[in-house]
Amino acid sequence: MPTYFFDVQSHSGLVCLDYQGLDCRDDDAALTLARHGARFTSHGDCIRNPQLTSYQFAVADAEHRPLFTVPFTDLLPDEDAPLASRKRRPRSSKHRPSSNRPG
Repeated sequence: MPTYFFDVQSHSGLVCLDYQGLDCRDDDAALTLARHGARFTSHGDCIRNPQLTSYQFAVADAEHRPLFTVPFTDLLPDEDAPLASRKRRPRSSKHRPSSNRPG
């Protein structure tokens, strides 16, 4: 499956560059994923944080060619959110093992 990149932009420029991307079946699947927040944000996040309404996804293909934009104001509610083939960036664990613990 091709990889798509979901960069986040504001009116003043780039906010977050998507280095990892997500695998989607095709352009239509990438558009659907973007409309559901692309595992980066959600419709509910935008309601809770009005600053996000000025942001948009700039979706690019595997060669980083721009395809389309999706304003965060157009995000759909999460009930029917599609699944991506690969998870977005892994979250770090709150409890990291320490190699300096006394034995």
